[in-house]
Amino acid sequence: MSIHKECVDALRAKYRALTGNKLVAGHAHEIVAAYFGYGTAAALRAEAKYPLTLLEEAEVLMPALAVMDQRIAELQGIPGDLPTVDELAAQISEFLFEAGHFSGKIWSNRNIGEEVSAYAYENPLTILDELSGEMATTNAYFDGFYIDEAEVSSNDEGLTVTLTGTAEGEQDQERAFSGDKINFTTSVTFDLVAGRVAYREPEFDTGGSVDDSYFDDDAA
Repeated sequence: MSIHKECVDALRAKYRALTGNKLVAGHAHEIVAAYFGYGTAAALRAEAKYPLTLLEEAEVLMPALAVMDQRIAELQGIPGDLPTVDELAAQISEFLFEAGHFSGKIWSNRNIGEEVSAYAYENPLTILDELSGEMATTNAYFDGFYIDEAEVSSNDEGLTVTLTGTAEGEQDQERAFSGDKINFTTSVTFDLVAGRVAYREPEFDTGGSVDDSYFDDDAA
């Protein structure tokens, strides 16, 4: 049995347990396909490059909540007591874990940029380690940063989140001032593994430079 069909059966069983009613199989097929990022169940069945059988190789799964919103709105005869999109996605995610199809991280935030920013804050060395060369040219100690903007772009092979921000350090007063702020840009790349929502571990590529605006201040 395909993973798609397993998810459909699990979703229908969960719906019956919650409501005592039946969820039409066709509706369940479309909802599950949308979870994996496809506009129709037929599109999911036609997927050849990123089949769901590769889910176990993925590290991050981002349910396509916006696609689910749209698809459910398009379907005719959807029951009024259908759980919310977020609840449906949580049920499918739970099944994938329980069935052993996926064991990585689920990122269910509708704002991917916000989710990636949170990940970066929780794992600061993914950015700070790549700024160590610039840090060495300053007279400051750095242990954190601020992300000002997160821009998301996607293509057929995955997605990229571009973070821009600043790392602000604490000055070493015993050394001549040579900067305490680094402006940086980080590209976070997610390579697709399965469906349109399951990715390998994100790769961080950071570049930055010391903010030398203090020279302008001195000149003024």
